[in-house]
Amino acid sequence: MSRILEIEHDHKPLYRVVRRGCTDPLDISHSKRRLGDYRWNRGEFGALYCCCSEWVARAVALDRLRLAGLDMTDLQTPARPQLVEISWSGRVVDVSSNEGVAAAGFPASYPEGVRKEQTRRAAAQWRATGAGGVVFRSAALRRRGFSHWSGAHQRWSETAIFLGNGESPPTLIRRRDDSAWLGSAT
Repeated sequence: MSRILEIEHDHKPLYRVVRRGCTDPLDISHSKRRLGDYRWNRGEFGALYCCCSEWVARAVALDRLRLAGLDMTDLQTPARPQLVEISWSGRVVDVSSNEGVAAAGFPASYPEGVRKEQTRRAAAQWRATGAGGVVFRSAALRRRGFSHWSGAHQRWSETAIFLGNGESPPTLIRRRDDSAWLGSAT
C-alpha cells in the first residue's frame, strides 16, 4: 500500500442495523469477538459498522437474514431488525470510489476478489496512523447484484468507524420503530 485517499465523511445521519431490543447500538464489543463476520477490524480493535443510506441498511439487513437462512416473513415483528440513526463525522480512508480502491491497493472489482484478512490488515495500518475509519463499497449490495460504484458514495457505501480515532465519538440520534426502511421486505 503506497498511499491512501482520505475524505471528510460528514453526511448525516449514518444508519446502523441492530437487533430490536439492543441496549447499546453504539457498542462495538461484538465486532472484536466475531472476526469471521467483519472486514475492517481485528481482535485488538473493534469498529462501529454503519450504512450511508437506508437503501444500504436494507440490503445489510436482508443479507444477514439470507446468511442465516431466513426471510423477513419468518420473523415476528419484535424479532425484526431495527434501524438506528447516528451522527458522526471524521476523516476516513476511501475504499468506495475507483480512485480510493486503487490507492488502497485493491483490485477494481473490490469487494469481489479481496479476502477479509487483506482488509483487516489494511484497517490495522490505517487505524494506527490515526484514520477515523473506512468508507467502503457494500458487499451486501454486491451480493444482491449491485455493481454501479459511481456518483455520491452515500447511495452504496458503508462506513466502519474506528472509535477513539475520530475527532468526536458517534452519538445516537434516534431509534426507528417503523419498518418503512425495510421496504417491500416486510
